[in-house]
Amino acid sequence: MDLFGDGQDELTNEEIMELMSKPNPHGLEPFGPDWEKEMDMHPLFMDDVPQEVIDGTLDRTKWPVLASHLDMMYEDDDDLEGSARSYKDDGNVEYKKGTKEGFIKAIISYTEGLKKNCDNSELNSQLYCNRAAAQFSIGNYRKATQDSEKALELNPQYIKAITRAAQAQLKLGNIKSVITWCDKALAIDRHNKAMIEMKVKSLQKLKEVERNERKKAAKEQKERRKNEQLLEAFRQRKLNLYLADLEDEDETAEERDARLLESLKSSSSHGQVTLNEEEQLVWPVRLLYPEYATSDIIQQFSEAHCFFDHLSYMFPPGGESPEWDEEGEYTVHKVCVIYNSGKEKVELDKETTLLDLMVEHNVMIVGGVPTFEIYVKDSDTYNTNVVAGS
Repeated sequence: MDLFGDGQDELTNEEIMELMSKPNPHGLEPFGPDWEKEMDMHPLFMDDVPQEVIDGTLDRTKWPVLASHLDMMYEDDDDLEGSARSYKDDGNVEYKKGTKEGFIKAIISYTEGLKKNCDNSELNSQLYCNRAAAQFSIGNYRKATQDSEKALELNPQYIKAITRAAQAQLKLGNIKSVITWCDKALAIDRHNKAMIEMKVKSLQKLKEVERNERKKAAKEQKERRKNEQLLEAFRQRKLNLYLADLEDEDETAEERDARLLESLKSSSSHGQVTLNEEEQLVWPVRLLYPEYATSDIIQQFSEAHCFFDHLSYMFPPGGESPEWDEEGEYTVHKVCVIYNSGKEKVELDKETTLLDLMVEHNVMIVGGVPTFEIYVKDSDTYNTNVVAGS
C-alpha cells in the first residue's frame, strides 16, 4: 500500500514507533511507551469527556493536552467578558443539539465561561442558569437546583432560574420546595401561567402525599397497639416463646420484644399468631406425621379450642382419609397427639384446650408456630418412637 501517495511502501510497526518517539518540530513531547493510553487522553481521540471537565475540576497536570486545547479556544485573556460570552454561545449551540453529548459539552462550555470571573453579573447569572438547564437535561437535578440558586444570587429577579429550580425539585419529589419556588416566581410575576399551573398541581399532590402519610401513620399506630396487646397476652400466659440469645448482654426489654415480634413475622408463610376480638390467641399449629414423613398446618387454632375439635374435622370416623393414609387408620378416635420436648415425648389430652396444654407442658413455641406429632395409637411407629423412645 502506498501510504503517502509518493510511491513509498507502507511503514512497518517498528518504523511507526520510531517516528512517534522522536521530537517534532512543534516542540511537543514525543509519545512514550504508553502511547495508546496517551492517545486516549488526547481531546481528538478520547471517547468520553472526563468527569473532571464536567465538574470544573480539571487537573492540568493530568490532562495537559486537553487543558491546552480548551485554552486555545479562547486565547484573549484581556477580554474576560467577551471570552465568557463566547463560551456561553458555544454552550448554547451544543445544548440545542438536544443530545446527552451536547448537554455535557454545554456544561463544559458554561463552566469555562464562569471560570473567566468576568465582572458582568448578568452574564454570569445566565451562565449558571444555562448550566442548570443542561444539568437538568441529563438528570442532575440537585446540581440544577444549586446552579439555579447561584444564578439567583446574582439576579434575584431571574424568573427562568426560579422556574428551573422548581422543575428540578419537582423531579426530586420535594413538593413543598416546589411550592416555595412557585411562590417566589409569582411574587415577581403573579400572572406567570407556567408557575400558576405548577403550583396548583403541586398543592394537589401535596394533599395526596399528606393524606397517604396520615394513613401510614394511622396504620403504624394500629400495628404498634396490636403488637403491644400481643406481647401483653404472652406475658400474662407466661408462654415459652423461643428466642435465640444474643451476645449483647445489655439488650433492653423493649429490644427483646422487638426481636420477638420480628421472629414471629419471619414465619408468616405458615400464618401468624393473632389476638381475636375475644382476646384469645389464635395460633398457626404444625402437625407432624412421622410414620409418613409428612406434615400439615392448622392455620387458625384458637387457644380456647382443643385438638379433638380439629382432628374431628380432619379425620372424621367413616370419612375420607388423606391420600397418604392408604390404610385409613387415621381417625379422630384412633390418633393421639404427642409433644416432643427434645428430652421426652408426652401424650396430650385431645380434649384439653391448647392454652392449658401449652402452659401445663411448657410447650416451646419456635418461630411462633407450636409443633406436635400425630400417631395412630399402638401402631408400630407409635411403639417405636413414643413408647420405646420415652
